[in-house]
Amino acid sequence: MRVLVTGGTGFIGTHTVRALLGSGHDVRLLVRNGEKARKLWAHEPRVLEDLVVGKITSGPATVDALRECQGLVHTAAPVALAVSRSEARAVARDNLRAVRMLIDRALEDGVERIVHLSTTALLDTSGLKVATEDAPIVEGGDTYALSKSAPEIHLRRLQGEGAPVSIVYPPGVIGPDDPGLSEAMTGIQQFLQASVVVTSSGFQTVDVRDLAAVHLALIERKPEPGRFIAAGRYLRWEEFAELLDRAAGIRLPRINLPGRAIRFLGRLGDRLRPLIEVDPSISREATRLATQWVEFDSSHVTAELGIRFRDPYETLNDTVRWLAEKGHVDPERALRFTHPGRGRN
Repeated sequence: MRVLVTGGTGFIGTHTVRALLGSGHDVRLLVRNGEKARKLWAHEPRVLEDLVVGKITSGPATVDALRECQGLVHTAAPVALAVSRSEARAVARDNLRAVRMLIDRALEDGVERIVHLSTTALLDTSGLKVATEDAPIVEGGDTYALSKSAPEIHLRRLQGEGAPVSIVYPPGVIGPDDPGLSEAMTGIQQFLQASVVVTSSGFQTVDVRDLAAVHLALIERKPEPGRFIAAGRYLRWEEFAELLDRAAGIRLPRINLPGRAIRFLGRLGDRLRPLIEVDPSISREATRLATQWVEFDSSHVTAELGIRFRDPYETLNDTVRWLAEKGHVDPERALRFTHPGRGRN
């Protein structure tokens, strides 16, 4: 079938396109930057010959992009990180407008398989030890969740009416071949070049290739609404640090801090941000997620779609290798991929 993909020049979008092409589907991209798309996909004429340049919020562009498509994977959406709530609401309005312009139009055109990329940050995990797709949308959430909540509410309403929309909830996405070093990949880069903070709770990531496989499976399943958490194995922070040591071939420095201290720094960062430049990772939102992470259960994906997520060491190993090969880590660091004779396996 012909599948329209938005965000086809981003990390998740490019891997999703490859998965669809590898399964024999025709892919059309709707992109804002045609030059970027042509450079990125220069090796793949099947993509370039069916390229639509325009904004998702442009009526003519979405009409052209959806023409003769039987599937849609929507991965493109701006987010609000460490900004004011008013800015987050503005992003939410833009995201909602894009969803209505694209997904509502797709439903009107009879597109029967629609996949929307969301985030686990939208799910309210208060009082839970393990979260599933049944968790409600967080109310009064931080700016990142706020920027994504309006389209989520709209799509759940459509699902309640029987619309064949699947919503996918990943945590941080890592893996090889990232065109622009997304947020989670930047975090791995910083760990490798500085130190790993070990604190309370733990966290989860998902391999971008596994997430692309989820998107492919949802496009190929029977058309019906559904919600799917796509997360790899939960890791305590110390366990994560040990796996990253193995992937890098060195012992990375640790900084041990209690969760409450890290959350204090996050609140302080938010107060200082209007006055000085502060790393986006030093925010109330980011530090809350880092220190109060609740395990997300992906068994629904395995049971319904037959997908098993990679071992986290494989993902970290491939991620570190790619970062090293592309020069995203300091070559003076004793990473085994930049200094093969110096590291340990």
